[in-house]
Amino acid sequence: MSESFTNTNRAEFAEDDHERVRSEPVAIGVLATEDGENNLHRTVLQSIRDGFAVFIVPWGISADTEAAIDQTDATIVEPADCGSVDDARERLVEAARTAGAGGIALCEAGDEIDLDSCHEAVHSAPEYAISAPIRGETGRLVGIPAYNESVGIGSTIIAAQEYADEVVVVDDGSADNTAAIARNTDATVIEHAENKGKGSALYTFFEYARAADADSVIVLDGDGQHVPHDIPKVTEPIEEGEADLVVGSRYLEGSGGETPFYRRFGQQFLDVLTFGSSGTHLSDTQSGFRAFSPKAVDTLSIRTDGMGVESELIGTAMDADMRIEEVPIDVRYEGIDGQTYNPIRHGLGVATYLVQLIRDRHPLLFFGVPGLVLTLAGLALGVDVAATYNAQGAIAPGRTLVALFLTIVGVLGVFCGLILNRMSTMLAELRSE
Repeated sequence: MSESFTNTNRAEFAEDDHERVRSEPVAIGVLATEDGENNLHRTVLQSIRDGFAVFIVPWGISADTEAAIDQTDATIVEPADCGSVDDARERLVEAARTAGAGGIALCEAGDEIDLDSCHEAVHSAPEYAISAPIRGETGRLVGIPAYNESVGIGSTIIAAQEYADEVVVVDDGSADNTAAIARNTDATVIEHAENKGKGSALYTFFEYARAADADSVIVLDGDGQHVPHDIPKVTEPIEEGEADLVVGSRYLEGSGGETPFYRRFGQQFLDVLTFGSSGTHLSDTQSGFRAFSPKAVDTLSIRTDGMGVESELIGTAMDADMRIEEVPIDVRYEGIDGQTYNPIRHGLGVATYLVQLIRDRHPLLFFGVPGLVLTLAGLALGVDVAATYNAQGAIAPGRTLVALFLTIVGVLGVFCGLILNRMSTMLAELRSE
């Protein structure tokens, strides 16, 4: 921001702070220069969403950008007779006074405004007009895997940008204008030529994140169900060095009341399967709102292309002895535009993947337990066949064959589980060396 715009003529706008009504709305005044044109729309929408009155002096922006801003609730102040930055500042202050604003924070379009601090900064300053507080770098990188999310992606990105240095959208072959909307919000957009699945989208984002050198990496869904306001809460254990993976849970501390019953039932079933595959107790293993440390980003591998990636990341984090924490988050289902994926197909796909994980990670459990049950059932039926023969002197061929079949299959299952479990243990020992 130019020095003249931030500091000159403050005395002209000074007045007694006690004469101002604190309940009056605070205004944001923006000098819309060509240099900050790409960020202008985002600044306007963020400010309006947070309850600010927005006034803009166009100063070299294109007609298309001005027309787009005119479609919002912002007030465009004509730059007539504005021969300098000071003149533009005076026009913004005059417009805010006329509208009855309790004060105004002034900025240029390219500035990263700390909107959370604006109210307090304006009300605590002796001047009517102040320079808007600028947000420092957070060290956070947000990734949003998206597939046909044109309805919710724009507002999600704009909200997330308040809490991160960069927002990356991986458009997984969307058939709508998801990518175009994301670009208009000044997000970084990576496109897949075709739909490959959420796991593939996260793999692409992790590749980008490894080169970005961020202090914390956040992933959330693009349909609007996650509230980006929770980003600081989710990243806090990472930034404090207390965790490598943080899962935002919808069901901690009595939260999750908005979750439909069928969703919660399916999620609990998947939680049980995830416990079976990874051995970790979490209240919301399928949450897509997560934060990762740089160590986790560098270490965790993604092999599945589909929706089972949430469970896979938990399992690989457990294998790497990483610290996993959960924090409560808010979630919205009302007003969210339907399902990108059919929930039944989604649930069955994740369940199938988790069963495969249990088979690969715990073969003794997967093969040995059913084998033992079948063996016992076969032996019990065999005892009954023998008792019948002793009592009646006749053999029941059908029951005898079933008893033999159950016993043989059961014994094979137990031996298969034992052998595969030993092989799995040996491979784990080799990997740890």
